[in-house]
Amino acid sequence: MIEIKTRNNSYIPGTEPWRNILSEKKIKMLKNSWAGVFREHTLSEIPVREISKHFSEGVGRPSKELVTVIGACILQQMFDLTDEETIEQLAFNEQWHYALESFNPDDQVISLKTLWTTRSLLVNDKAANKIFKSVTDKLTELYEVDTRLQRLDSVHIFSNMAKLGRVRLLARVINIFLKNLKRHHLDLYNDASLTDIKKHYEKEENGEYFGNVKPASSKKRLSDIALDMYLLIGLFKDNTSIATMYSYQTMYRVFDEHCKVEDNVVKVKQDSEVPSDSIQNPSDIDSTYDGHKGQGYQVQLMETYSRKDDDDDDKNRLNLITSVKVEPAHNHDSKAIYPVLEDLQERDMLPDEYSADTAYGGEKNIELSKKYGTELISPIPGKKPEKDMSGFEINEESYEIVKCPAGHCPIKNKQNKNSKTAIFSKEQCNLCQQRDSCPVKSGKNGYSINYREKEIKATIRRQYEQSDEFKDKYRYRSGIEATNSRYIHMTGARRLRYRGLKRVDYAGTLKALAINIFRTAKYLKNCGNGTTNFTGKQLKLAI
Repeated sequence: MIEIKTRNNSYIPGTEPWRNILSEKKIKMLKNSWAGVFREHTLSEIPVREISKHFSEGVGRPSKELVTVIGACILQQMFDLTDEETIEQLAFNEQWHYALESFNPDDQVISLKTLWTTRSLLVNDKAANKIFKSVTDKLTELYEVDTRLQRLDSVHIFSNMAKLGRVRLLARVINIFLKNLKRHHLDLYNDASLTDIKKHYEKEENGEYFGNVKPASSKKRLSDIALDMYLLIGLFKDNTSIATMYSYQTMYRVFDEHCKVEDNVVKVKQDSEVPSDSIQNPSDIDSTYDGHKGQGYQVQLMETYSRKDDDDDDKNRLNLITSVKVEPAHNHDSKAIYPVLEDLQERDMLPDEYSADTAYGGEKNIELSKKYGTELISPIPGKKPEKDMSGFEINEESYEIVKCPAGHCPIKNKQNKNSKTAIFSKEQCNLCQQRDSCPVKSGKNGYSINYREKEIKATIRRQYEQSDEFKDKYRYRSGIEATNSRYIHMTGARRLRYRGLKRVDYAGTLKALAINIFRTAKYLKNCGNGTTNFTGKQLKLAI
């Protein structure tokens, strides 16, 4: 049976019963801390009605007060606490009681099972994303956060899984399959055909067989394990009850990712042949691999910023993380633009311009940003092309060459099927002092240069990157690195306590919300110290 308590709806502000519990000085301190921000702006955005649908209104024992328990789940991610620490903080921490507006001692004491059940409901309902968006939108509107300038970057995080090499990975997958086979099909597990394979994966011999491998012998041991896996797959592929087991299908996938069969010989693929979205650990099937940062997940963070020469002015302005997207590590940053812009458009928070590093700066993303009515400030990826067209003057509307590096105009611009050609006078080119360094080539009708539109666009962008305007805009991008650092260290996001994309997304999103709450609390503290004048809606909140 569900229990949800109303908060302050029936009391005149200043006469609430809980004010008898706390002194006025303590209430003032709590109001000026993160607890005050949480109570004012987060508590009301908890999707309690959506979660309540999982409970009966009249059948069963009364649940713990739902808003309190959901709020405790959010605070657990804010402060990176274990389940036991969360229960302890909820029971004894007055900041938590004030933040959750939970002053009934019975509501403050919950069991581990209650915490687990509530968190599971939040994960399955993707409630973290709803809470983040609703709270962030509320803070943005209330404190008139300027969203015209934003910046985007990704940060690498890890789930609660061990980092396995290929030998341990393949051995672990086989071991899990054999355990499940023993549990559900003991007769087949005891078959004599498995005797030679099983002895290497028995618990008492496992450490000796896989742990005491010299580096020089690791390739041989990996080949032996691959052969064992191949034999197990072939032995049970026609047994429907076993072939449909999750552990068998995982084993089949890992073999396909790491091994191949050529002329009836099992071979282990080279490291470069293993796909980046391959299984890294059977305990976290969603974790993938990034060649630069390793195993795990990555989080795309978009935040607002302001262009100020005086860094001291930043404390008087509130900047928030506007969008957070958790994804597997193998996803390239260039593919993150669309979902982030789509999210911001739905919430009417699209920037006029946003900056990102080179990984995001492909031409497709430049054009995509224009479709959303925003401008991407990012260096062009890739090496400088062999055909140097940087000295040419180009019409940015028609993408035709107007003048060569020496200042000569082409006698003709020709449109081909997939390219353009600019033709210059032979007489001018033969007498030109820059002829040896110019990329034009001699032809029947004169000297010509053939180019594609994308080459011209790249040239225009490279020229713009050398301008003071671009450098002044792009220099603010680096500020998001500090946000990334706070995100992984202040909230403990670097290594989460969960596995699987759904749970990692839940924790990663709420930790981004924590950054916004801490920033708002600091901003209000600065406002209270007189460094900024309250205006508009901020004044109403202060009163």
